[in-house]
Amino acid sequence: MPKEKINAFLDEIKSVNWYERCMIPNEKYHMVFSLYEANDGIWRIKANEVWETNICPLEDIAVEKIGDNEIFETISATIGDTVWNKFGEFIKRRHLDDQLAVVDELFDSVKRDMAWACVEYLMDTPGFFTMLTSIYKEGYFPCSWDGEYPSGKAVVL
Repeated sequence: MPKEKINAFLDEIKSVNWYERCMIPNEKYHMVFSLYEANDGIWRIKANEVWETNICPLEDIAVEKIGDNEIFETISATIGDTVWNKFGEFIKRRHLDDQLAVVDELFDSVKRDMAWACVEYLMDTPGFFTMLTSIYKEGYFPCSWDGEYPSGKAVVL
């Protein structure tokens, strides 16, 4: 069952428009306009707080309900090349070659978010990471949170 559901999730995220709208203003979100701003400083601190408060309880439930599954490896192997190539296209499109020092961290966070979204999908408990998936589908990169979660809004690149 988990393998079938993981494949269904992977089919669902094929519709993600990776980075297509990054840096295009949208009033729904708090926008940042550099890779460094998306990954460093106050936004990184806030992201760590919000993401961790959503990962910890999910992890406890996931271990109990689905056990030690290879979700993270499967997601990474399946979407890694596509996400990496789309990220490269975004870098070129936006002339961000001078900001590449944080690329690996940002790339890994996409795979992490999608893996946790898959866990939510497997457990039929849409939550924070499912919401992030909808932001990714819009073509933005959610990198932090502005305000107290769940109030406030996503910070996107």
